[in-house]
Amino acid sequence: MKKFFFVLGLILLISEKSFAESYYFNDCKLSNAVIGNYIINLEKQTIEVELKSIDGKIQYFSDKIKLIEKNKIVSEKIKSAKGDDFYYQYFLNSDSKTVTKLEYKKEVGIDMEVYNLSGKRKSLCANIKTGWDKLKIDQAEISKEQEQVLKEQEKLKNEQSALVECQGNDLKKWTNCKGAYKADTGHKYEGLFIGGKIFKGLSVYPGGGKYVGEFKNFLPNGFGTFLWKNGDKYYGEWKNGKSHGNGTKTWTDGRKYSGQFKNDKLDGEGTFFYPDGKKYVGDFLNGKRHGEGVFSYSDGTAYIGKFIAGKEEGEGECVAKDGSVKKCKSKIDTQAQDFSGKNTLNISVVSKKWVRISQYESNTKKGKKIMDKLKVDFETKAIELCGSNDTFKVLQKKIEIVDLDETPAYGLETKIQLAINGVIECI
Repeated sequence: MKKFFFVLGLILLISEKSFAESYYFNDCKLSNAVIGNYIINLEKQTIEVELKSIDGKIQYFSDKIKLIEKNKIVSEKIKSAKGDDFYYQYFLNSDSKTVTKLEYKKEVGIDMEVYNLSGKRKSLCANIKTGWDKLKIDQAEISKEQEQVLKEQEKLKNEQSALVECQGNDLKKWTNCKGAYKADTGHKYEGLFIGGKIFKGLSVYPGGGKYVGEFKNFLPNGFGTFLWKNGDKYYGEWKNGKSHGNGTKTWTDGRKYSGQFKNDKLDGEGTFFYPDGKKYVGDFLNGKRHGEGVFSYSDGTAYIGKFIAGKEEGEGECVAKDGSVKKCKSKIDTQAQDFSGKNTLNISVVSKKWVRISQYESNTKKGKKIMDKLKVDFETKAIELCGSNDTFKVLQKKIEIVDLDETPAYGLETKIQLAINGVIECI
């Protein structure tokens, strides 16, 4: 235990040292009349903003940080003074020494809120201090989560140390005592029992999984930690045996998700880390990216926009390596593609038939047939455009959702219309 507290103290000391550094974007010329100063508070995860006008007036704001990358910091969406449906968001870019402000107009859909881009302004900052260590920031966040888990487990142990042992074999009589019980299903329970049921403690599952935390009717309920046999782990809120509420799940292959859960699935706002350095921050529905979000790459590029069932939908914003922002329809567009000097032609084919979203996601049944037909139609169109005697090279090709029906006439499942879009070179 002494070793644990020594290591924990060392981690916290390193975290405090990394947060003690002061970073800022000052003397940013927002307009001919306004200068902006932005101080980054990593400990509080906020950006302290000071706006100075030429007439001497000063305004102060404190905005929450949504995303921290190696070369940029992104604020949360902030309600604008223009009206209830107007919001703005800004990006501090250390490479270009700029602050970029994006303006949105909110539109309410059937199952999500959509923020459509309505304006953009980029301003150069004359005085900046950057160089934050993203790795240390992420490690500090993980350390906080691990510290919380250890505190809960230590608290549980201390609570039960003063309890009397449960007496007899009649489970129904076990109340306000600590005991061990094995169910006919093979589940083992050890901890505090109240009214013949475990209230807090440890459960070992037949398959080798372990759960430590609160229970209701012998199911995880409240706050607790589940460790799978393969090393996967979830700690957070539970409801009736399922992860439900705020929590964090880590996989042994390096994936990690922190955010909201519903019925054992990612649902609500959250952050998903990928093993190769990619990250998604935004909305989830039924286990998939669904709603507004930011998908960032390890090379500094990012896609900001709307997602449906895990795929980009509609027009969003793509952030390039140099910090420049442009409208795009896919995060793929963040990767530079230069077709200059080539005899290129654009192809777009829209399917006449609609398909259930589950068949599109799983690439099965009608979904597979429609996508296979779109690929054939793409090849046919390419031959037609380049001529029968010419050959062609596919430079870009992708299947996209072009329309969505959340309330189809037959059945309750969402239906979508697909299209295939691409660029070819006649050779």
